[in-house]
Amino acid sequence: MGKTHDRKADALARIFGTEHNRKGVDIKTRDKAIEVAVKNDDIKKSIKQLNMSRKPKKYLAVPPKKVNFAKKVTQNTGIGVMSTTSNIRKRARN
Repeated sequence: MGKTHDRKADALARIFGTEHNRKGVDIKTRDKAIEVAVKNDDIKKSIKQLNMSRKPKKYLAVPPKKVNFAKKVTQNTGIGVMSTTSNIRKRARN
């Protein structure tokens, strides 16, 4: 992706006590799959990436300015939205 994406994904991985995966979903925990997206085009691609994950909770992590757009795009998908600082803005459906 890009430097900004990698920086935010690395920081978020540290918060969750795991590592940033370079292939597949960016961050995986025991029950969550988290995909980091910093641009509008990345948000749409990230939804497809999350849909391939088997984790029960799927989240899209976006910068604060993109939260409203991400909420709109993920409506009725079961995918939650969080800021890149791990504040959940829309809960994921199990």
